[in-house]
Amino acid sequence: MIYTIIVKSSAYGKENSISALLFSRALILKNSHFIKSVFFISNGVLNANKFLSPDVHEYDIRKKWRIFSLKNKVRLNVCFSAALRRGIIGVKETCNQKILEGNLDIFFKISSLEKLSRDIQKSDRVIQF
Repeated sequence: MIYTIIVKSSAYGKENSISALLFSRALILKNSHFIKSVFFISNGVLNANKFLSPDVHEYDIRKKWRIFSLKNKVRLNVCFSAALRRGIIGVKETCNQKILEGNLDIFFKISSLEKLSRDIQKSDRVIQF
């Protein structure tokens, strides 16, 4: 089965992002499942902030998403408009906003709702956290 995962919760404060990651890992372990993409929307875009700095003893969810993406070749998409509203700025947007440096982690890619819509069309299941 092909899945699209949607993450709507921020990195910290709720367990939804961690639950989405653990669910995604479990899907990958079963060879019959494939994740089309993970799409971060609403407060979920805050997972992509490269300046997140958890304490040494805290779970570093951004780092875990990076490792998951790299290891499993799963694209981590971030909603463009939700990101801008919450101050998540990619490299391309720094020129438009006259900002020296963006804060979007390099493993996360700015995307659109159109891309999410196409991924959903190609998926058997959509799971939202």
